[in-house]
Amino acid sequence: MQPTRLLALFVLAAPVLASDWGNAGGNAGRNGLSAEVGPDSAGVLWSGGRSSIIAWQPVIESSRVFLVRQSSFPPETTGSPVVCQDLDTGAELWATNVPANTGDWTTWIAGVNAGRVYASRSGNGASISAPLYCLDAASGAVLWVSTVNQNAGAYDGVVFAANGDPVVASFHDIWRFDHTSGAVVWSASRVGSVSGDCGGAIGGDALYVADAVVGGHAIKKFDLASGAFSLPEPRDGGLHDPDHADGRPDGTIYLSRVQNNVAVDFFFAFQDSGSALVEKWHVPAGYSYASEFGVGPDGSVYHLAPGDEIHRLDPATGATTASSGPLAHDTWAPRIAADALGRVFVSNGGFANGRFFSFDADLTPRWSIAVPNINIGAPAIGRDGTLVVAGVGTNVKAYRTAQANLAPFCFGDGSSAACPCGNSGATGRGCANSAQPTGARLVASGAASLAHDTLVLTSSGELSSALSIFLQGTRRSRLFRSATACAARAGA
Repeated sequence: MQPTRLLALFVLAAPVLASDWGNAGGNAGRNGLSAEVGPDSAGVLWSGGRSSIIAWQPVIESSRVFLVRQSSFPPETTGSPVVCQDLDTGAELWATNVPANTGDWTTWIAGVNAGRVYASRSGNGASISAPLYCLDAASGAVLWVSTVNQNAGAYDGVVFAANGDPVVASFHDIWRFDHTSGAVVWSASRVGSVSGDCGGAIGGDALYVADAVVGGHAIKKFDLASGAFSLPEPRDGGLHDPDHADGRPDGTIYLSRVQNNVAVDFFFAFQDSGSALVEKWHVPAGYSYASEFGVGPDGSVYHLAPGDEIHRLDPATGATTASSGPLAHDTWAPRIAADALGRVFVSNGGFANGRFFSFDADLTPRWSIAVPNINIGAPAIGRDGTLVVAGVGTNVKAYRTAQANLAPFCFGDGSSAACPCGNSGATGRGCANSAQPTGARLVASGAASLAHDTLVLTSSGELSSALSIFLQGTRRSRLFRSATACAARAGA
């Protein structure tokens, strides 16, 4: 029997606004949701990079992508550098070797945030402790070294607090480091269910991790500011979720609990009520390791189901609304992203049969590419919808489709004119409505060209019972007055 795996803890958090891919799951909730529009096809923007014997997770900030290119197996005294490449051209901008002490493991990247890249040589199932290094994203220079050692690894991943502090969760410990100095803000003890894949997820003002407890497994909730343990532990596969980012406790935490046994392998959704973590639903799950699952812009949940399929689930009930059908693989470590149009990007984590897939929101296949030994080398979606996929050798590729060069204006978030009833939505979205308090979202993709018109406007979060219209014109003031008048007549 395989050991129990508690994987892919992630939070359905507030609307994702940043265009970066800062950690293994893309954001603090580790839910794989990007505000960018990913590539329409497998058209290569650039290819190449330093050679690597293992494929590791890329992370992206602004115009830079950061990767570890492993040059040898441990023990190492040097090599396996953190490499920075230009997101637009693939040109190497810098490479930094994290110092290796006797017994250290290979280098891994924890993530990137606010111009700071975090890396270490700790890991190997939490058996090796080492400092966390903070590197300058522009130059690779060392900004600080943590004041204590930590023992997380590449498969754990980290998350970032709103101020940029990295929060590192390993097998037995959690640390929040000050992003300006490397000092420990707080630390806490925990007991991970397995020695890897131990990272947490942030929802609102809380950090959630999956632990082993007497009688089974549980989700633990820690106060993000202080590290204090704050909620009782639901037993055996408990998964909890919060989304307090908008002041509304209506988010969800998801978790996959698997041990390659159909009797106990399930994917869970839990609700954080503030006083308890309450199960919403659970459904059968497929066996995997080192996974990151995903949430679409409409809240749909994507996970690995039995039969080697990716399923799309209704977030309210867990009902399957779409299926990919069986996908080729030789091992499963699915990592999933969803773009602003709801399109889904999946890595199977395979070796000889390593492959990367793209689907429409309903899991209709769009395209796929072979990436032998892909491991955890994808996805990472950054600025302008650039998708970076890292394999072994020099197989590093970026994919991008030219998008409409359109400048958004007149949001309903209070940043320009006020909404008719003063009911602003979330940043970058429209006015709040009864169906979506954060407001509707309008995204453009494709190219606006008379000769090769591929422009598509996609809206989401609008009232399902009301008519949606698009207005075209050349003067912004008239368009705004027309849209306001329509909204007023519709009672929005």
